[in-house]
Amino acid sequence: MSTFTLTEDYVKDWLKKLYTQDFSLIDPKLQWTIGSEKKDPVRLTGVYTLNSWFEEVLKPMLSRLQPVENPGVDPKCIDIIGNNKAILEVESQATQRNGNPYNNRYVWILVFTDEGKVVKIREYLDTALVQEVMQTNP
Repeated sequence: MSTFTLTEDYVKDWLKKLYTQDFSLIDPKLQWTIGSEKKDPVRLTGVYTLNSWFEEVLKPMLSRLQPVENPGVDPKCIDIIGNNKAILEVESQATQRNGNPYNNRYVWILVFTDEGKVVKIREYLDTALVQEVMQTNP
């Protein structure tokens, strides 16, 4: 039997690890759905594994944003649902390579295993803003 307890602090720690590219709290069988199930390389929607998210979403986005000292997102609201689900509203602030702001808001629904690893993410965000970043920052 697992001794894992999902808390707001645990979710905040998970976020910090994610944005420092420490994937130790992510299950190898992760399914990450962004926006819709249909893959769109411009809006970056689709269903991803951890590796495909890293290669097809994170790397292309980071290459179009100016480097930041402390990457990450600012959690505005974290709701714990039962023993294994968290719903987050988060914000990010960055600057595109072209100088325009990239300030996005996200809703993430996270599902955790009994061992405390995220196995499923459902993410909603402003995909039109993602499209702008992808198309105006070659």
